[in-house]
Amino acid sequence: MIKTMKSEKRVNFEDCDPFSHLNNANYINYFLTAREEQLRTNNVLNIFEHVKETGNGWAVTAHNILYLKPSLLGEELEIWSRMLAFDTFRNLVEFVMLCPEKKQLKSVMHSQFAYISIKKAKPVAVDKDTLGLFEQVALFPDENISNIQMADRLKQIKTEII
Repeated sequence: MIKTMKSEKRVNFEDCDPFSHLNNANYINYFLTAREEQLRTNNVLNIFEHVKETGNGWAVTAHNILYLKPSLLGEELEIWSRMLAFDTFRNLVEFVMLCPEKKQLKSVMHSQFAYISIKKAKPVAVDKDTLGLFEQVALFPDENISNIQMADRLKQIKTEII
């Protein structure tokens, strides 16, 4: 099973600020849209079908984002996403944005998601089948989410793109 999923995205005019840089808020949109598409196109999980079938889904509880270099208008980006760790109620996903042509790291984001009942709007335990999927795709399936530090991950990511 694929642990790191990758896709390409061109920086669009309407997503930029007056300096032709990708607007800070749009980094989150690019990351989350890429994740949903990557999960679906790699036949890992269709989150919308999952919600329809189970009545449960994932809600963002925290983002930690580093803006390292500006992403420029028209630039071709590569976006990576991968689950780092999980527990019964939540998971931690890492996003990486880079310009592969320049081997330039643009941004890294860690997002924590809680698994919630849509009807109750409260956290619920992830079902066994989904936990089994998480076991297959998580980089660190036995690691406690709280032990994963962005600074440590940034060092590792930099070694991956060289």
